[in-house]
Amino acid sequence: MNFAIKIEEKSFLNKHNNSRIKVLKDIDINIKSKEFVCIVGPSGCGKTTLMNMIGGLIKTEDQIIEFNDNKQSFDEKFGYVFQTSRLLPWLTVKENVALVCDGKPLNDERIDEILENFGLKDFINYYPKSISGGMRRRVSLARAFINNPKVLLMDEPFVSLDQPTAENLYEVLVNYWKKNPTTIILITHVLKEAILLGDRVLFFSKNPGTVVFDYKVKSKRNPLSIDNDLVNKEYCDLTKKYPNLLNGLL
Repeated sequence: MNFAIKIEEKSFLNKHNNSRIKVLKDIDINIKSKEFVCIVGPSGCGKTTLMNMIGGLIKTEDQIIEFNDNKQSFDEKFGYVFQTSRLLPWLTVKENVALVCDGKPLNDERIDEILENFGLKDFINYYPKSISGGMRRRVSLARAFINNPKVLLMDEPFVSLDQPTAENLYEVLVNYWKKNPTTIILITHVLKEAILLGDRVLFFSKNPGTVVFDYKVKSKRNPLSIDNDLVNKEYCDLTKKYPNLLNGLL
């Protein structure tokens, strides 16, 4: 599903003094169907606000978000993965995934299949506290994919994980995505992660956020490791040419 995002300005009311805090400005982004796009930028530059506007969690007001040349419809299917797994502790792994199933009768086979694909076959009846942090992130990925979303929104889903655990999840995510292609938008503060996983990287400025650089990734996700030689070279070349890019300056 192709879509376009055009935001002249997005601001929020500061209730302490009734002033407006500008968060985003002059956003004009086009994303192709089944593209993996990463967003990188300084803290507080509006990345999460943009993602929540795309997903309908924040009102777009007069801004334009179009899917396949049609104005945004919240009937569109979105999957979400957040910084924490957000699992309900009193539900099992399987029950946490079943909870979001489109209001349809529970499809045991479908849930069992996706949990097996994410390496959770032996943990379906476990409660979240009984599995590792990496396993809980796998559950959140499975839950996000269960309804076959047209767009998967991911807000720093690998934050705070050690490198081996994160790289294991990269492989789980990319392998499933290749078999079940969907459009992915991933927010990350780790540029090497963005280069490793993304087809494109959108670099945001400081607040109010705007896209200062739209970069097409050269690396090919092989191997799926942050220490991949091609990723390291691309990272070094990019940061040498644009030393202030991670600070939101081109």
